[in-house]
Amino acid sequence: MKQMANSLTQQRLRDIQYNKIDIQPLSQATIKELIGSLNNQVFDQKFEKKYSNYLNERVFLFKVIYDGQSWEIRRTIGQFQQLEKDMANNIFYKIFQKNKITGDLDKEDPKKALLLLHKFLKMITSNEIIPQSALTFLEISCINLPFKMKEGFMEKKSGGRSTQRFQELKQKLVRWKKRYFIITQQSLLYLEGPEKDKCQIRECLSFDADFSFLHGKKETGDHNKIIISFSQRKLVLKAENLTAYIDFMYALFKSLKESPYTKWHRFGSFSPIRTSDCKWYIDGDQYFEDVCDAILQAKETIYITDWWLSPEMYLKRPVDVRKYAQSSEFLYTRLDNVLKLAADKGVKVLVLLYNALLSFLYNDPKHSKMQLESMSPNIRVLKHPSQAIPKLFSHHEKMVVIDQKIGFMGGLDLCFGRWDNQKHLLFEVHPFEQLWPQIDFSNSRVRDFFDVRNYEQTLLKENEPRMPWHDIAIQIKGDSVIDLSRHFVQYWNHVMMTKQKKKKQELLHANDLKMEGFVPTDTSSFIDYSNVIYSGRRESLIQMKQPILLDQIKTKEVQIEKNQTIQQEETVIQEQSNSQQFIQQQYKDFYNYQMQEKQLRQTIEDDDEEQHYYILENQNKQKSKIQDEKFDQIDEQDYEGMQAKINLEFFIPHIDMNQNQQRCVTQLARSSCKWSTGIKQTEKSIQNAYLSLIKNAQHFIYIENQFFISNTAGNPVKNLVANALISRIKEAHEKQQRFKVIVFVPLLPGFEGEIDQSNSAVLKVQLHFEYQTISRGGKSIIETLKQDGIKPENYIQFFGLRQHELSPEPNSIPVTEIIYIHSKLIIVDDEIALIGSANINDRSLLGKRDSELAIIVQDQIKVDSIMNGIPYKASKFAHTLRTALYMEHFDMKYEQVIDPLSLQFEKESTAQANINTRIYKQIFACYPHDDIKKVSDYEEFKANKHLDEYDKLKQFIKGHAVTFPLYFLCEENLNIKVTQKEYLAPEISFT
Repeated sequence: MKQMANSLTQQRLRDIQYNKIDIQPLSQATIKELIGSLNNQVFDQKFEKKYSNYLNERVFLFKVIYDGQSWEIRRTIGQFQQLEKDMANNIFYKIFQKNKITGDLDKEDPKKALLLLHKFLKMITSNEIIPQSALTFLEISCINLPFKMKEGFMEKKSGGRSTQRFQELKQKLVRWKKRYFIITQQSLLYLEGPEKDKCQIRECLSFDADFSFLHGKKETGDHNKIIISFSQRKLVLKAENLTAYIDFMYALFKSLKESPYTKWHRFGSFSPIRTSDCKWYIDGDQYFEDVCDAILQAKETIYITDWWLSPEMYLKRPVDVRKYAQSSEFLYTRLDNVLKLAADKGVKVLVLLYNALLSFLYNDPKHSKMQLESMSPNIRVLKHPSQAIPKLFSHHEKMVVIDQKIGFMGGLDLCFGRWDNQKHLLFEVHPFEQLWPQIDFSNSRVRDFFDVRNYEQTLLKENEPRMPWHDIAIQIKGDSVIDLSRHFVQYWNHVMMTKQKKKKQELLHANDLKMEGFVPTDTSSFIDYSNVIYSGRRESLIQMKQPILLDQIKTKEVQIEKNQTIQQEETVIQEQSNSQQFIQQQYKDFYNYQMQEKQLRQTIEDDDEEQHYYILENQNKQKSKIQDEKFDQIDEQDYEGMQAKINLEFFIPHIDMNQNQQRCVTQLARSSCKWSTGIKQTEKSIQNAYLSLIKNAQHFIYIENQFFISNTAGNPVKNLVANALISRIKEAHEKQQRFKVIVFVPLLPGFEGEIDQSNSAVLKVQLHFEYQTISRGGKSIIETLKQDGIKPENYIQFFGLRQHELSPEPNSIPVTEIIYIHSKLIIVDDEIALIGSANINDRSLLGKRDSELAIIVQDQIKVDSIMNGIPYKASKFAHTLRTALYMEHFDMKYEQVIDPLSLQFEKESTAQANINTRIYKQIFACYPHDDIKKVSDYEEFKANKHLDEYDKLKQFIKGHAVTFPLYFLCEENLNIKVTQKEYLAPEISFT
């Protein structure tokens, strides 16, 4: 393997020698002018006074174009003279250059000097065999990264990792090593040297908002020293002279200025504002089918994060149980086998799972890991957090990324119980072609999942209906997938570091000078394909050999309105992506596919005992096109024009999808913190986005969420969503605006237990906090509005969803069940939507509890619509999603739901929801219902059901919407009682 790495590296050096290197015309500036162009205080006045003559020295600048990349070189006259001296023994140079070119440059006319130097460089690069001294001068090594700022030697002090022990002793044994550094727009990495026998990546550290460094004698004790700090890494560097120091500092400042990840973005998010093609999904049928197809088409990598993953889940339905149930035949639509198909082609499959304790939850991540990893050595599964000290909170994000080009995210885990369609059937309609085979036919309200390894079991009894599942998800193609990938590798590397540290619970972080950059407009950038190599001191970390790297990812920044971040009671924190930006993964047999398209490079840990790793470098370089003669801008060929259109197969027949492409402005947001991703400061950009969207809503707000728990519930709830809604409604009332908020939440929490049984404590405490938020306790939304003389029903309405059906023959009994709303969605003004994994509760929104992902989507395509009776230009993505949901929930036509503020729509939708609610009560006497004000009322209430009236009344039930019962159990104390075992759990675990 090592010989293979060296062989491929040598081939790469031969490629360098025989590829044309183009040198562009030179320009010049003084060192002081060069530094001044950065608008940064690089040197203090004392330094400038001491080195005033040096700072006025000329620097020659020129562009090198090689292998599709372009970068700037800065060289002094002395450096040119040294190069010519090094070239003196070169035969080619001796033949064609009789006289020295660089000797008397100081005496030459400036314009003539530039021409002479350009001629000198062109002559050197015209040789088929270019000496190493010239390659180093031109900053060409065996690694040609995109958007390179600098290559060159620096002295590096050993140590600096937060995981190293015996730091005091090691400081006494400190040593300095000469290393070859590469600075790009997004990262800093170093090698032993640029030559073919030393071209081994030692480490790569990525820039982020938490990056800081100290420089200069006052801060470091030496004019030529720099101390660079990352989240879990500190580098101490020293230049051999002042010229090298200034050049390195210039490149460092410039790269930080241009990196998209070195500043806070809108809503305090780690993610810049992007452009992407987006497709929404209502419910899981089409979503899981598209995920399946994308996995099967994967060529390089698949990244998956889930709260729960069921390897035996079928992605495409129906499933012919006659063929599959008892057969060992390859089950090609089952998740584990779909991933195996991809892995067998050489695709790297990386899975991150929430490590739930079986004593608390049924997820069984151990089974998921064992099953998936048994399918192929190219599938790797990590679980987090450690079970040694159980955590109250979870990894809750749901994400699939294919080849870093297509992303799927939202509320749908790849697990049992999630597949459904908009019919929301309660029973199977065919004995063999099943939609919910085996354990997937489930109802967590009646009987929760258990022993999920026994997936062939049936959980429900005869005539017990499944609980339908309503959810929202999204597919993304384009720039925001870059940020999904960045989140994944940060999460992955954090898990790897956590495994390595074992007993160490705290990470060392830098807290020095903050460096802020900007998101360049119309500039492509890359997350560099590099790797963080850990110390190798933990056997568990190196039990397999090859770490996996994040391949080159293309980005394109979009700069839009800047003043969009709101002020909050707490400081909005920008995410600091982990300094280890790239995935480390170990496989035993990984290189069994298409080696001719990859370059294998050996990497060695620099400061610790020698441990050998191998990384894959993409050899298919992205070709660039130079736009102007000054070569100030490089656009990637793949971004000439807009990206390929997406075929949006919306499955609501009422909507006429004349245009399939939906080009949207997108931005990722997340809830993330130290325990979940290792970042220094907590990010709560999802809550920030919610608050901003609500505050800036002009006409209406539509919300679907699994929970609705906010600060009006009182202590200990802290998120501010309810306050934001109250403030916006009050503003509308004061201004006499037509304004409406529609909220869909589950009629009951999805926990096992009946209200009159002892096992319903968790169900009731969830209801307690939801009702305290909405309508009870004195400070709820509805009570607060009433206290201010506002009629709540004029501004805010709450709904749930319910379904009915006859059980299969021969019994054919009428049954009903709630449709469980698992969505995490807000749509504002048919203009902007937020879709993700985050619930409206503290667990999801505070940032330091559950980890979450969401995406904010604003369509660039406008469609004709109506708002409050007036013609209105709506964003296509938000408008089509909202109207599709209204049509499903209320069983209406598009023309009826086009205007969300229509008084006619409000009248008809409210009336139909009331009718549905009354009929369900009349036939089924089902709860929750406003007539059940205390548990003791339930016996009398359920005795008044009339199943015999089902055939007569069912025709009047339209859609699935029913009114949310604001007075259900209003005379009960729903909070956990001291005598219940759940009382031992911290209260915040339920909020």
